[in-house]
Amino acid sequence: MITSAALSDVGRRRQTNQDACLVNEDLHLYLLADGMGGHAAGDMASQITVETINEFVEVATGGDPRMNWPFGYDRRIPFEHNVLQTACRMANSRVCRQAEQSRDCAGMGSTIVSVWILREKAIYSHLGDSRLYLLRSGLLSQLTEDHSMVQQQLSLGVITKEQARRHAFKNVITRAIGVPDNSPIPVGEVVLQEGDRLMLACDGLTDQLTDPVIRWLLLQESDPRKACRNLVDAANQTGGPDNITVILIDFRA
Repeated sequence: MITSAALSDVGRRRQTNQDACLVNEDLHLYLLADGMGGHAAGDMASQITVETINEFVEVATGGDPRMNWPFGYDRRIPFEHNVLQTACRMANSRVCRQAEQSRDCAGMGSTIVSVWILREKAIYSHLGDSRLYLLRSGLLSQLTEDHSMVQQQLSLGVITKEQARRHAFKNVITRAIGVPDNSPIPVGEVVLQEGDRLMLACDGLTDQLTDPVIRWLLLQESDPRKACRNLVDAANQTGGPDNITVILIDFRA
């Protein structure tokens, strides 16, 4: 059994919310995108991203043998991985095309983190610095690795994790929807266990709250809707400089 909740908040300093999230309970598909670009451009990029991915997953699971794979099908990886990779590449193409067609949309883009649960397995993909976490048996682990300049330095041991949190360029990302790129879309999977909780979050949450604080808040509330509210409120209490979006998914075997 799966229960979930999602909450998106404009924060305390922004005039508009450029985040988008989508929960498809029929497919157990969960999408979170953080748009980039001036005013409506970021809103549009994130919305195009989640709508395109949802649309392709629905088509791919519809059972039509004539379904088109616009970027080809990689037989070396599972069907579900092909679906998420293709969906993200389609979203990337649509956002790039929109940016080319409208001067107001030039340079727009979006992060994306996707989770698709099939039976006891969660398949996930991401681009940018929106993250996926797993809370299991009281321990919190980050399943995705940011596509960012700071993460590259952190991985090389040039800076510490604490320095990364305060780095002047911590929000400079190296991969995103809306950037022409033919590199493979990272896809991973995890076998879920009884009591697992997954969290999708944008940097408006993770920049403001440390992992220990996030873990504590997740453990304090079993209701995913209330837990989402507690997380958003806590990020706002630190100043809320950015839009804040979170999706929680609870798994019961």
